[in-house]
Amino acid sequence: MKNLPVLFGYHASNLGNSHVPLSLCRHWNESGRASTLTVPSSEDSIAWPWLKPVMKGIRKKLVYRVGNSDLPRNMTENDFFRSETASSPVYLWAGLSLDIFERFSAKGAKIIIERINCHRNTSRIILQKAAGFWNRTLGDTLTDEEIAEENRKLFLADSIFCPSPLVRQSMLDNGVPESKLLSSSYGWAPERFPSTLPETQGNPKPLFLFAGTLCLRKGVLLLLEAWKRADIDGELILCGGIDPAIGDEMSANLGRNNIRHIAYTRDIGQVFRMADVFVFPSLEEGGPMVTYEAMAHGIPPLVTAMGGGAIVENGINGVVLPDLDIDAWATAMKRMADNPEKRREIGHKARERAARFTWKEVALRRAELLESRYPELWK
Repeated sequence: MKNLPVLFGYHASNLGNSHVPLSLCRHWNESGRASTLTVPSSEDSIAWPWLKPVMKGIRKKLVYRVGNSDLPRNMTENDFFRSETASSPVYLWAGLSLDIFERFSAKGAKIIIERINCHRNTSRIILQKAAGFWNRTLGDTLTDEEIAEENRKLFLADSIFCPSPLVRQSMLDNGVPESKLLSSSYGWAPERFPSTLPETQGNPKPLFLFAGTLCLRKGVLLLLEAWKRADIDGELILCGGIDPAIGDEMSANLGRNNIRHIAYTRDIGQVFRMADVFVFPSLEEGGPMVTYEAMAHGIPPLVTAMGGGAIVENGINGVVLPDLDIDAWATAMKRMADNPEKRREIGHKARERAARFTWKEVALRRAELLESRYPELWK
């Protein structure tokens, strides 16, 4: 049986981006599809035979304490290349150096890439548009050199996983051949939310929830303004860290207009169980797992096309809204606030839809895509 080696360049905590390769490799191995996941380090509580942290114990502490920020990733890339030089295909995650792509390409390996966000050129255009809309200075942004490096990686790749329709479109818009693209999604883990409850009557006054980094890219400025215009007799909870770039706006709004902030929680399920409506006006995403998780809790989502990922179907199990239309968002939130029956109907369909996007199901669909493209894999 052939093994699929996977390389992820950051600490594996099973939160955030690392949750994706850990979930995929777990379900591939459980289904008899051998894969290994090499990472710089992992939480001590995470231990699977297929997980290969390069640094442990004292070595791990020393490298993170005295090395520069690139050292753990560089050490991991070198270790992975030594052990997998003869492997093909290899599955390389976002955030790795161009060098590791060049080295495997020179050996003739087929390279699979994970795109966790849109093409960087598309991302830059989106952020520049948003900055202009809000009359703001964008500050540090993606450079021409970074975009050129990404284009080189995409050129060297044989296959590119796109976790949402708009990620796929961003690849096509930037000249990536359609033949390389594998359309997929992200997912959610039922074991992380053991207390997802059946549908309830909701709160006496509707509670709207945003979860994610509070920043320009996630559409938070639009959400704040739309909430004020909607003038809803309810509450808006913003759950996540605040980007200093919008700190002034956050300070001016928190504690007013029934807006509450939760800086951080490891139990996001508890926050989901509080909510009546999920709002996510994100401007640029890959596959927003928070949307999948909210829908798994039966929460009706109001999202942008980016915020809906590959899961939200407009008018069926959620509402997809324009990304910079404040009045459209205010109107949609007001309608949802005033119609509890509609909230329950959409929430029920959202829960049904999410059942098709557990990581077990997503891993199976991805495995089928890989087996179709690489018939010798896992034989």
